[in-house]
Amino acid sequence: MELKKQPETEMEYWETIEALGGFVWRMNHDLGDGRIEDPDGEIAQAIEEGKQILNRLATELSEKFGVIQPKDYPKTEPGQERPPAPEGKIYYWDWYQKMKDAVYRSDYEKIICSACPFSEGVEKMKIGIIPCSVFPGVAYRLTAPHICLMTDWGGRWTKERLYQEIIAKGGEEALQTFKEKEKELQLGSFVLKQVT
Repeated sequence: MELKKQPETEMEYWETIEALGGFVWRMNHDLGDGRIEDPDGEIAQAIEEGKQILNRLATELSEKFGVIQPKDYPKTEPGQERPPAPEGKIYYWDWYQKMKDAVYRSDYEKIICSACPFSEGVEKMKIGIIPCSVFPGVAYRLTAPHICLMTDWGGRWTKERLYQEIIAKGGEEALQTFKEKEKELQLGSFVLKQVT
C-alpha cells in the first residue's frame, strides 16, 4: 500500500490520516469479528502497511507542524492537567480537533446551506448530515453544491417558494446573500466541469 498523493498542508494530513485510520480500524475490526476472511494474509498486510504509513505521517506532522504525538506527551499524575504545549507546538488531539473543525467549516462553505437562513450550521455537518432545518428527513449530500434540498429532492418547493421562504425567515438581505452564494457555487461547478 502506498499513498497516491503525499499530503502537503495540515488539512491534507488530517484528511489522509482520517481516511487511512478509518480503513485500518475497519479492516482490523472486521477481521477480528470474522466478518471477512484473509486466507492469504493480504488484508493483514494492507493493515500493517497502513499503520506504517500512519506512523510516517505522524513523524512528518511533528517535524513540519510541531504536532506533539500522544506517546510524547509529558507524563502527568492521574487527575493532573497536562501543561500547555511549548510555543510553536500543539498536542496531537488538540491539533486533530482544530483540523476537524477547519475541514468541516471548509466543506460547509462549499454548499448552498452555508448561506441559507434555514441552515442549522456546520455542527450538523460534523455528524455527517446536510444541516437543513426544514427538510423533512435526513440527507447526507446534495445533488450539486448550489442546489437546495427543498427544491431538488421531491420538488417540495419551487425556486420561487424557496426565495419567498428565505425572505420570510431572514429578509431581503438573506435572499441576496443566498443568491450570491448560489451564483458563486454554480459558477464554480461550471468551471470545474469545463476543466475536467
